[in-house]
Amino acid sequence: MIDEEKFNKVYDKFTRAFGKESEMRMCIEEMSELTKELCKFMRYSRNDKSDENDKKLEDIKKNIIEETADVIICASQIKRLFGDDEVEKVMNYKIERGEKIVDDFISKHKIGD
Repeated sequence: MIDEEKFNKVYDKFTRAFGKESEMRMCIEEMSELTKELCKFMRYSRNDKSDENDKKLEDIKKNIIEETADVIICASQIKRLFGDDEVEKVMNYKIERGEKIVDDFISKHKIGD
């Protein structure tokens, strides 16, 4: 799937060429673009169903996919800049905590019974 070794070499090139601050700004920009597309998707999802609206939703979905890829690339770069191991440690903690929260919620609300 993703060749992490290749990506890491490219991330290093980005940082050498443009600097850390530029990489952080790019990440902010890409997150903003994804936010905009997600907001548009929610707005158009509420609209009446029509061929024109369905076409617009398909275009927005394509944009969401592209912007998601951009955000993941930039977030991976930020992770690398600030410490892969530290970020992964916090990610593991948050996933485990989130799993407990959702399991408690499912149990309390008898979801899936």
